[in-house]
Amino acid sequence: MFERFTPAARQAVIDARQEAEWAGQDAIHSEHLLVGLLRAPGAAADTLTEAGLDLMSLRARLPHGDCGPGGLDADALATLGIDLDAVRRAADAALGPGALDRARVPGRQRIPFAQDAKQVLVGAVREAQQHGHREISSGHLLIGVLDAGASGALTALREAGTDVPALRSDVLRRLRAAA
Repeated sequence: MFERFTPAARQAVIDARQEAEWAGQDAIHSEHLLVGLLRAPGAAADTLTEAGLDLMSLRARLPHGDCGPGGLDADALATLGIDLDAVRRAADAALGPGALDRARVPGRQRIPFAQDAKQVLVGAVREAQQHGHREISSGHLLIGVLDAGASGALTALREAGTDVPALRSDVLRRLRAAA
């Protein structure tokens, strides 16, 4: 299914799966795709960053289980005087992005896409087709997020004070420039 996705778009989907697992969710939702888009370099990450979004604040707006990324409990570590975000940044700088991420368990089932995430993927494909693009980029995925209707991703964007119509215009401009 993902053979027409650019490497950045594929990476965003992989990162979204990781985010859903970290959050203790049983499915990949639109908000996980949004965070995946911010993590993967490309038109979507550039657009989101320029709109003032950053990974940590966006992640904080998402529903999650008891533990944060990598199964580490930031609140429990804070009681010991350990700032998990600082440790994660230092580990990423020294060892590469995702150094503290939980290792994949062999034989573990893949996490499915929730209905809102499926709508995002369909919207991304539709957007690429409408513009005659042969590949689906991270920008197309972001348009899929923005056009998916009521979703956790749009809620997170609005809570962050993001001007969604301006974000959509910016990513469309970037897609036209890249064509």
